[in-house]
Amino acid sequence: MSLGSIRIFAMTILMLLCAASVAGGNVTKKNKDKIPVKEPLTPDPYPAMQLDKPLRESPLAPSTGRGPINTLPDGIDVSHYQGTINWASVAASGKVGFAYVKASESVSFVDDYYQYNMAQGRKHGINMGSYHFYRAHVDQDAQFQHMISVIDPAKQDLVPVIDVESANGVAVETFASRLRRFLKRVEDYYGRPPILYTYVNFYNKYLAHRGFEHYPLFIAFYQESTPRVDDGNKYFLWQYTSKGRINGVNGDVDRSRFMNGHTIYDIIYP
Repeated sequence: MSLGSIRIFAMTILMLLCAASVAGGNVTKKNKDKIPVKEPLTPDPYPAMQLDKPLRESPLAPSTGRGPINTLPDGIDVSHYQGTINWASVAASGKVGFAYVKASESVSFVDDYYQYNMAQGRKHGINMGSYHFYRAHVDQDAQFQHMISVIDPAKQDLVPVIDVESANGVAVETFASRLRRFLKRVEDYYGRPPILYTYVNFYNKYLAHRGFEHYPLFIAFYQESTPRVDDGNKYFLWQYTSKGRINGVNGDVDRSRFMNGHTIYDIIYP
């Protein structure tokens, strides 16, 4: 075979090899396209999440056994004085993360709207808690039994509040002694120190320096400046107005916020 024939034969073989390689590549690509892709069993919720979705629907929201925790730092407290509240509108306002609802008072009173408020507030993703309005001049045992008959631990999102606004004619030291005993019984029953609600002047006169530092303080003070109490107790919550306005609530409503570095996680129950 001449040198020219050998060159032609070699070029022919090279061209055939290139053609085979291209064809093989196409076959490989087609085969890859046919490989099934398995989807995850549970779709990943994060890419589709909208940052402005209600917190209770967010897949990033921390949760407890009762569902997501609403972490909005402002709250309200309500009673029968507000009438029928539209809790869907309250939640939609984006201004309320928690609410305290009047449950009981003294030895017999039960708020007419208590069960409705608790159920509807929780239904719409608001952390709900209960408060008992304390009376110092009535039988303490009867008052305690009445409170626990109304405020069911299994239905609380938040630590219960004891609302203390009047000494009812009881002397200061007697008042303080009775209240300490009552709070201890409440703590033993619910397994957490109850929150103590009062206003600045009353706290300074009846409670400061009298052994109430153990109890989280919820202080009412309707001024632009933040409240201060005589014993320097670092309160958890500040009720800063009694004339707040919230969609879904007719008329004025008390509004509160967390203070001194505290958050909803400090009062979540149990």
